[in-house]
Amino acid sequence: MFNIIFWVLTLLSLALFGGAIYLVARALLKKLNRDQGTDMSALEQPATAKGAALKNTTLLKALTIGILSIVALLPLGIIMDMTSDREMLYNSVVDEIGRSWGEQQTLSGPALVIPYSYFVMQEEVSNDGKTRHEVKRTYQDELVILPKKLSLDLDLKHDFRTRGIYQSLVYNAALKGQADFRLNRYDIPNLIAFDNQNARLVFGVSSNQAIDKVEKIEVTGDSVLLSGSLMSGTGLTTGGLEKGFNQGIQVGEASDFSVNFAMTLRGSQSISALPLGEQTLLNIHADWPHPSFKGLLPAEREITSNGFTASWNISHLTRNYPQEFIKSNQSTLTEVVANAMLFEPVTHYGKIERSVKYGLLFIVLTFIMLFIFELGQKTSLSTVQYMLVGSAMALFYLLLLSLSEHLAFLQAYLIAACIPVLSVSAYVGSATASLKRGGIVGTMLVSLYAVLYSILQLEDYALLMGTGLLLVVLLILMFVTRHQPKNTVQ
Repeated sequence: MFNIIFWVLTLLSLALFGGAIYLVARALLKKLNRDQGTDMSALEQPATAKGAALKNTTLLKALTIGILSIVALLPLGIIMDMTSDREMLYNSVVDEIGRSWGEQQTLSGPALVIPYSYFVMQEEVSNDGKTRHEVKRTYQDELVILPKKLSLDLDLKHDFRTRGIYQSLVYNAALKGQADFRLNRYDIPNLIAFDNQNARLVFGVSSNQAIDKVEKIEVTGDSVLLSGSLMSGTGLTTGGLEKGFNQGIQVGEASDFSVNFAMTLRGSQSISALPLGEQTLLNIHADWPHPSFKGLLPAEREITSNGFTASWNISHLTRNYPQEFIKSNQSTLTEVVANAMLFEPVTHYGKIERSVKYGLLFIVLTFIMLFIFELGQKTSLSTVQYMLVGSAMALFYLLLLSLSEHLAFLQAYLIAACIPVLSVSAYVGSATASLKRGGIVGTMLVSLYAVLYSILQLEDYALLMGTGLLLVVLLILMFVTRHQPKNTVQ
């Protein structure tokens, strides 16, 4: 419905713009016909001299407009650079808020880590260098076991944090999950024994400082959690599990057990989960209506004005690492990720940058309108007047940039657009001594800024609408110039 309204407004704006140009062309043609009918003495002048003078004046004015259009690139470029600088400052503030509140979170685990010992027979040489004998040396390593089935449920509540005039989108996440483990007979060369009494459950969290509370870790089955053993860090260097916390567990003789856990944490911009289970079920619910999914796309999703829900059902066949591996093997678990981003469709800086790209077109169109008025009247606008009109048009973008940092974009846009619409139309009306011509210029500017706002709002159709505007301008200019006077020699 929202898109339909904007399409209707865009078509109406294009119609107003075309109507304004048509009225100007019609008034020009009437003026030329009236001058040709009443000024009979002009026929007595040499046709060649008249044509040359008209041609020289038109060419000079066209060159002036071209030069002023090129000069207009300077303030537009300055405003573009200023917009980029302000956007960089905004991004740095957002990153700083993210570091303080909580960065983009990546959740992994839990994984079961069991220490074990093994021996290696090594040949050594005696001190005299004459005899050799074998020595049995014992080493320690750890076996990392990923869950057979992993279920994760995430509930995100968005919020905003401000610093100065800037604000950053953040969230609070409530995580509930269950991991089912199945212990098998593991074929490890030269194994001496597993230390089942000092195993640990490892939970990977990419930003530890954003963990609010670990509400629950419960084990069902012939395994017992070690009291007072919830510790920060994982003790692993495996990619995806290098940060987080661990819980000591005494693994029983039974082959199966389950872990139920719950925690709350903070983050910003996005949240990700690694599908470590042989079968991983992931559900994310958020109260933010603009998600963006990366990595593995959800199998099901529903997006409403109140938020979104997304579900993943991921098999271990989508990745290359095994369900069990040795710590010293340095496996990387981040090759497959399910990611949901709380996406802000377009920041006001992005909209301003896109609007400035159309700035030269708007200024040139306004110059062309003024030039058409000159052809339809005896007086001529000076170069200074053209420069003042171009300055008023360029000032719109600077006002839009400054106002959008304090007001909603629509309010900032309306206030900024009033400056060129009112000032340029009044200025042209006064310079041409015609209230009607000033009104036509005002109508044209209103329609142009309405089209520009539609282009900024409809992101997916911005290129199509911008191209359509250029096509309309080209057709109108072709219509206006279809009857150029020809120089004839009598």
